[in-house]
Amino acid sequence: MFHPFQSTRPDTPGIYWACCLVAVIVWLSASCLQAEDWFRDAEEAYPSVTSSFGRQVSFPLAATSQPSGVMLASHDQPVVTSTVSGLQPTELTPPEPPNLLPVSAKFFQDETVLADPVLQNFTNQQFMTESRRLDIGFDFYSAPSFNDGLIIYGDNVAMKIGGYVKADFIYDFNPIDSTDSFVTTDIPVGAPPRTNSRFHARQTRMSFDTRWLATDDHVVRIYVEGDFFSDDDQFRLRHAYGESGHLLVGRTFTTFTDTSAAPATLDFEGSVSAVNRRQAQARWTTLFLREDLEMAVAVEDTRFIIDVPMGVMGESRSPSPDFVGHLRLDKDWGQFQVASLHRIGGFQPDGQDVLTRYAWGFNFTGAMLVRPRTKAYYQIVFGDGIGSYRGLPDAAPISATQSDLLSMMGWMVGTTHEWNDEWSSNFTYAENRLDNLPGQDLDDVHKTTYLAVNLIWQPSERVRIGTEYLYGIRENISGDVGAANRLQTSFIFDLP
Repeated sequence: MFHPFQSTRPDTPGIYWACCLVAVIVWLSASCLQAEDWFRDAEEAYPSVTSSFGRQVSFPLAATSQPSGVMLASHDQPVVTSTVSGLQPTELTPPEPPNLLPVSAKFFQDETVLADPVLQNFTNQQFMTESRRLDIGFDFYSAPSFNDGLIIYGDNVAMKIGGYVKADFIYDFNPIDSTDSFVTTDIPVGAPPRTNSRFHARQTRMSFDTRWLATDDHVVRIYVEGDFFSDDDQFRLRHAYGESGHLLVGRTFTTFTDTSAAPATLDFEGSVSAVNRRQAQARWTTLFLREDLEMAVAVEDTRFIIDVPMGVMGESRSPSPDFVGHLRLDKDWGQFQVASLHRIGGFQPDGQDVLTRYAWGFNFTGAMLVRPRTKAYYQIVFGDGIGSYRGLPDAAPISATQSDLLSMMGWMVGTTHEWNDEWSSNFTYAENRLDNLPGQDLDDVHKTTYLAVNLIWQPSERVRIGTEYLYGIRENISGDVGAANRLQTSFIFDLP
């Protein structure tokens, strides 16, 4: 019969566990103590030692000489002992203050971070055509910053690759024919009830910002940007322009608009009064009379939309480009702009000469800080024959054989607030009204209303998640009204 194995070693697991428990308690207690708690008693005992703690030392360290016959015991026991026998404890003296080497100095001594000489030519570059924005909330309109991220560069040239992926999850509580963006003119009047859900990523963008030094050491820039907000989700052109000094030539936002006063909506369409039109142009921008006042003049592509009377056959014509200018006041606490538009619109009946009319418009915009983390913005736009800047007709019938310019007036107010470093909100309310003409149909649009409120969370540097409520109204000439409610959630991942 086998007996149980016995060892002469004492049974000690309990002692080991007790030691581990004591060590954990000591470690937890130490982690909870503040630095001053560790040295509270030492300060009373060794004031000459603790007075040097945290003091920056110079480099290189000077060698310290020790008194003859005296040596340091250890760093853990900073007590000086003597090799002479018979020394009594009462003769012990505090040690000399030790030369403490800060951790930062130990690992980064004499290390200098040098900026790349090529990138220094292009970072923090402010172009005349760029509108300075109040840094509140999120900016869905400006080009990505050139100061960091994915930058490819060579001799005197650099290119920033930017953009983002944006996925939208949309649910409509009421009928609306534009399922991907909240276009209030697409709200049907008198339609039977229905709901709709839609998921897409068509607002995803890619941009290429290339800059180089010209022979006279000024920066020349080419900027190209596109998204997939088109039929069959094909890549489409949003911006394509070059600029040098005061001159910009290419396709971008019209000079008639002001992106610094544009609402930060998750909805792609935006306010019913906002001018989001992008078109080819040649623009000259310069300071005017003072450092904070900017003037811009441009010759831009034109697009004239006419609702042709039923009894007339013909086509719209563009006898002249659009002539646009603005004055802009830039302050640290706000920006204010007034823009004007002038053009000639035309229509050519079959077999006849071109009929022309003079069209004009004004756009007043502004954005200002009302609190350190809150900005308010506004817009007032009006004119004759400028409806195409909002996707509406420029001219409409006044009879079965004649048309005239259509007057438009729109306005918007809004505010953007940062609750903290991670959370922000935007509120926008806008209306747009047409002065309809006698020859228009009763079911043509007369007035539209747009309301948007959102909450956006930024859990990390380049990730944003937001939810937005949208409400719109369409009122026809007849007085019939249609309304729509939408809830949209968006996920945005920015490129570095």
